[in-house]
Amino acid sequence: MTTLNFIFCIIQLISIINWVKLENVCLDNSVLTCSCQDNSQFVTCVGKDSTNDSFVDWASFVTTNYYQNYFTFFNLTRLTHLTFTNFSSTFQLHGQSIQLTFNNGIDEIGENAFQSFNEYTDSTTIEITFTAPQNFKLADYAFAQGKYYKINIDSIQYSHIHNLPYEFNLKSMDGTRFYSMNIKNCGDMEFISNGSSTIELLEIVVSNCSLTNASLLIESLTTSLTSLDLTSNHLIAIPSLKKFQQLTKIDLKNNFVEEITVNIFNNMASLSRLDLSYNQIRNIEPDSFVGLELIDLRLHNNRLTSLETITSDNHTRSFLHPLDESLTELVLSNNFLHDINAVKHMIELENVIVCCNQIKTLNEYIFQKGHKVKLVDLSYNQIEYINTMAFAETVISNLNLAGNRLSSLETNDSVSSDTSPLKNETSSFLYPISHTLSNLVLANSTNSIEINWFILIKLRTLFYLDLFGLTLTEKSWLYRKTDVHSEDSIIHWHHPPGPRIFLYNIRLTDDDYCLTRSIVDILNMTILMVDIEHPCNCFIYSYDTEHRPYCLYNQTIVDELSRQCTSIDLFCESFLNNTTTSTSTKWTSLSSLSTTTQTTSFEIITTLTSSNTLVSTTEQNIIISTHILPEKPNGNPQTKIILAAVIPSTFAVVFCLIAIYLYRRKELNKLTQDIEMLNETLHTNNKK
Repeated sequence: MTTLNFIFCIIQLISIINWVKLENVCLDNSVLTCSCQDNSQFVTCVGKDSTNDSFVDWASFVTTNYYQNYFTFFNLTRLTHLTFTNFSSTFQLHGQSIQLTFNNGIDEIGENAFQSFNEYTDSTTIEITFTAPQNFKLADYAFAQGKYYKINIDSIQYSHIHNLPYEFNLKSMDGTRFYSMNIKNCGDMEFISNGSSTIELLEIVVSNCSLTNASLLIESLTTSLTSLDLTSNHLIAIPSLKKFQQLTKIDLKNNFVEEITVNIFNNMASLSRLDLSYNQIRNIEPDSFVGLELIDLRLHNNRLTSLETITSDNHTRSFLHPLDESLTELVLSNNFLHDINAVKHMIELENVIVCCNQIKTLNEYIFQKGHKVKLVDLSYNQIEYINTMAFAETVISNLNLAGNRLSSLETNDSVSSDTSPLKNETSSFLYPISHTLSNLVLANSTNSIEINWFILIKLRTLFYLDLFGLTLTEKSWLYRKTDVHSEDSIIHWHHPPGPRIFLYNIRLTDDDYCLTRSIVDILNMTILMVDIEHPCNCFIYSYDTEHRPYCLYNQTIVDELSRQCTSIDLFCESFLNNTTTSTSTKWTSLSSLSTTTQTTSFEIITTLTSSNTLVSTTEQNIIISTHILPEKPNGNPQTKIILAAVIPSTFAVVFCLIAIYLYRRKELNKLTQDIEMLNETLHTNNKK
């Protein structure tokens, strides 16, 4: 152990020596000490607390490499116009990138503190980052009316130290040009300015700074602005942004805005993305988006109750109408909407996300002109009825109806035709999108949904069917033609792999095994996704699954399943053919085989009548079952089971008998010895 410690110390010593050789002190004065490495672009400087001096002459910087680009400063508290004396003449970095990072400590930045950087050419990109500055007092013109690529200010500590809002002096940047400025995580902050200021930049982010008023900032920015991000503040109102005609993106999410008026965004023709999510918006005036050509509008997590308003002249108008010819993505989740009728005339719409509202009914042609609609998320509403033609004229490939109150995929609408003026016809709202739909989500439906698999096989391009968490009943395994005059459907799914059917969080039983006999051809063309810990039974054993449940890795269980599923399969055959059916007929369930060897029994209840659980004789002819019984093991499986149980038991009995014999023999020998000792003792006493 001592030898190992000695070797470890030697290795550490060598590492320190190598580090000392690499790290050279290339600048040392009363303000800071800088270290650098040979042939490296990085310089690290540490400020000294013992002085208030700010003069640093970079001409005394000593190194073999004058192409350092990245300068990191620790605990430097004060910057003035003297801090970067001769910096640009020492580091000839014209046309290159310069990065200055100040970690901790900055209390004050004086006037023209960065004027030395104005000597670099326009092609030089200068990025300055301040991380966790302390008081961060900014003098007027602190940034010396310079040209910078990016300014990053993160986690100003002032409000945490003094329990007061930090006052950001916009005059410190007056006349300065940036490509981007990011101010984040600054506690409580507000903007101030000694007179008007003009800041030219393209992108600005002020995020998570508890900002309550952005008017002064907006007034200071030039019209060249292209991106505005004021997320996660405390804004109640939005100042007019109409002067920024080059703005393409506005992000105002996670504030406290309550209303959008006509004077904020009008005629901003370049604006393509607007995020107003996570606010308190109750009202958006009808003309709020006039003159806009938005592509992406996000209004989720607000308090909207309607997309339309009644005007003073008693007409119904929607704030979405000005966007009918431009909007492609609309997000309205987590509001209080009862309908989405206002989207009918949107001709460019592709993605519509309206999760978690209060919609109960979808009428016909809800996307009347939405011939490009591909994704529709209506999950977790209260939908009970969907008109047959609700999704007509669309090309929907992804449809999410999870968490609704649908009781069936079928619809029974009154339709008219040339031959029959008015008739009731059973159909499905899925038929109009049967050639485009690939992903269908019906998970967590609050009603016991009836699933007619005749409808599902008409979905030619179906690839994902999500039934997560459904309460399966006999109605879940129906095969019923929606039109008695229609021809039998041919399964057009590409197999393998076929559609993936998600059955997670569902306990499938042998009841399901019997009920699925009428649709076995369909299920054999799919891949079932079940819980990996699902207990074994004949349903799990008979169909292909994406991942085999753990219990199927136990060969004993598999052998038992092979035997019992054959019996159940024969029972199902007789049950479907209405022969030998009886309420007292039973079989052994294997639903608990994965955790215990104890078996239970259950009954097939005759109330599962052919009208609502099993196909009629006519319907059985629609799809002829090709389900193959599970392959029997070689030889008699019952004999194998008996031998597997008897042989180990025989060995155990023999072992026990041998152990008992040896134990008794040992006890007998001990008893004999005791008797002999007693006799010797008695003989000795008699002699005495």
